[in-house]
Amino acid sequence: MPQRSLPAWCLAGLLLALRGAPTQPFEVTVEGTSSEVGYGGTVLLNCSSSCPEAGAPGGLETSLSKEWVGRGPGWLSVRLHNITEPLSDIFCFFSCFGERKVVTYQVLAYDLPEPRLAVTHPNTSCDALVALECSSAPSRPPGLKLRLRGGRRPPQPWAEGPVRLELTAAEEDDGAEFACEAQLGVGNRTRRRSSVTATLRVSCQPRLDDGSCPPRQNWTEGQDETLRCWARGNPPPRLECTKDGQPFAAGVPQPVTRTHAGTYRCRASNPLGAAERNVTVWVHYPDPDLGVPLLVGLAALGVLLAGVVGYAVHHRETKTRRYRLPQRPLEMRPRPPGRRGGPPPQNVGAPP
Repeated sequence: MPQRSLPAWCLAGLLLALRGAPTQPFEVTVEGTSSEVGYGGTVLLNCSSSCPEAGAPGGLETSLSKEWVGRGPGWLSVRLHNITEPLSDIFCFFSCFGERKVVTYQVLAYDLPEPRLAVTHPNTSCDALVALECSSAPSRPPGLKLRLRGGRRPPQPWAEGPVRLELTAAEEDDGAEFACEAQLGVGNRTRRRSSVTATLRVSCQPRLDDGSCPPRQNWTEGQDETLRCWARGNPPPRLECTKDGQPFAAGVPQPVTRTHAGTYRCRASNPLGAAERNVTVWVHYPDPDLGVPLLVGLAALGVLLAGVVGYAVHHRETKTRRYRLPQRPLEMRPRPPGRRGGPPPQNVGAPP
């Protein structure tokens, strides 16, 4: 009986049986209850694979203490406890048809205590000294840094140990919020935490100074002017101004007359005290009664100047005027005999 050749598909099946099944793509994933835990905390990890191979081997490698929770086809569950290493790498792996894949899971373990902020006088008065201190319990791992933030000042640089600040309370500090911030480096990451904010309350007596209430003010008649006066202080003071015993509203524009000139008395008060200040107001206005005398004086001055100039011109022409006299030719006469010496007599012609 002649020998028949095997079908091609049988040959292919035989080769597959000898070499094993073809490699197929698969994924490995790992999930944890948290990637950040407190110092000495616990994490539950679930590792799984999409490999279709039945009984595909897998496992988990770590230097941390672990407890197997369960495992099955393509999955496993492990609990890591008493984690004290700041940064730990956990490797979850599966093999599928001879190919191995590994996934890394990182866990941060640290103890960053809540920083504390202490304020000596959270309720204070103007010009009083206030001290603030930012502190914290030791961190794990060590390396905690602190800084103060808030108020009108820029944040301070990070520093180790307690951070202190002293300031002289001003009215502008009322309502300022301060906080103590902590920073800790864990592995290649940085963790921060902040304290509860503290609000500074500053009370100030009323103040009337040159900036808020100028003592001398100039107004112009016919224009709308304002008595510029307002008081500093906290709580906000109540301001009252009077002139000749009559109330006068400050900060309100009013048409000005010359009767507004004079001295105003302003008084600011709040529960902490009072402050008073005098304000002198000058009113500038034109005087119509000076118009006619001024014109008459100018006209008289013009006439006087014209007379002076005319007299000066006439006097100058009189002084420089030239008169021409008629002259006759001189006749030469013989010298009388017997006279010697001396100059010869001159013949001066008499006027006709």
